[in-house]
Amino acid sequence: MKKFGFLFVLITLSLALLLASCAKTVKVANISEYLTNISDLNADDSVRIVGLGEATHGNVEFQTLKKEVFQALVQNNHCRVFALEGDFGGCQRVNEFVQTGEGTAEEAAAQIGFGIYRTKEMADLIRWIRDFNAGAQEGDKIRFYGFDMQRFDNNKAGLFNYLEKVDAKTCAEYKTFFADLNDETVYDQDKEKVKAGKESAQKLITLMTANQAQYVSLSSEKEFVLALQYAQCIGENATLQTSSASYAQLRDQYMAQKVKWILDYEQAGMIFIAGHNGHIDKSSAAYGYTSMGKYLSDEFGSGYFAIGTDFYNTTFRAVTSGGEVKNFTLKNSNVLTEQFINLDGNVFYLSFKDAEKNDTLNGILNQRLTMGSVGSEFNDWQKINGSFYTLQMIPRKSYDGIIIVKDATPTVVAPLN
Repeated sequence: MKKFGFLFVLITLSLALLLASCAKTVKVANISEYLTNISDLNADDSVRIVGLGEATHGNVEFQTLKKEVFQALVQNNHCRVFALEGDFGGCQRVNEFVQTGEGTAEEAAAQIGFGIYRTKEMADLIRWIRDFNAGAQEGDKIRFYGFDMQRFDNNKAGLFNYLEKVDAKTCAEYKTFFADLNDETVYDQDKEKVKAGKESAQKLITLMTANQAQYVSLSSEKEFVLALQYAQCIGENATLQTSSASYAQLRDQYMAQKVKWILDYEQAGMIFIAGHNGHIDKSSAAYGYTSMGKYLSDEFGSGYFAIGTDFYNTTFRAVTSGGEVKNFTLKNSNVLTEQFINLDGNVFYLSFKDAEKNDTLNGILNQRLTMGSVGSEFNDWQKINGSFYTLQMIPRKSYDGIIIVKDATPTVVAPLN
């Protein structure tokens, strides 16, 4: 009976998608008039956070867009903070590289914590930031952050480097207390050991807060606050691994808090954040949890400017549930992506503010569409039905602009040299 029910749902979804694909697409006349060159992207002065989503983690074009959009904000809005859906501690290692130049961009990218970032495109972005900083005054340099917390090792290293300086005895104690929290066993460590590590993190945060004046006198306020965030990340990751609450819900909540922490820590007029569409989205289109973007939109209103992405054709790199890394090919034809297939070029940015000038285009953006959405894991069986690699969403409710990639190509792993 359960098998029949699953097949019925699958057939219904397939028919719905087939009918949708057969519907005649209304073409927007002169759509190129409403497009903006990415280099000309300029956020309003009231915007504090610009978010860029990616429809997949495994395409060259979406990774390249991180650099291109950020470069525009650096030039046009004097944005000097880049934050990524990457490990907080690992991205601090990247920040050390872009400030000092010690090591290589490829080695720095490998520290971010996820294989999806070990690419030529990410190394190019990191190298560009390093080159920019090499010619910038101290107060005008770009800083690099991560707002995820799913790794332990680099957060522990950053924390212990600080504690060794201000409280060597406590440092030695917590090296023992956190010994079972590590990247190698992050998802399969004995839960009782992880719970013990979580409790130790909570105790350490309390101890550090109580000793703040003493620690700051031996370091600085900024160093103390950063070290406290390392401890916070350790506790949050341990909580993710042991909590009965929704992993996705809790993670997005933590990520939103970390984005706000970065904004406050840097005292920045504007920061740029990049992650999967599902996290950047302001409407929580992914059913079952509140997205990071929804949290940010609720708090900052129009001060949070979200840019989504979608593809028409894509061949992307992903890892299967069995651990194999391979390429997959998909097509996502909807009334929005089809507007661009006959235009010259491959990447198109549409600001929804500009789209309001055309009633037909504005109407498309205010209807529910099937938009591409692929995570870091994908399997061949998911290709059988679009519901496994798309989300039903209303673009205008989810984003403030969108970038369409006509033909997206797969990333490859960058060698460490």
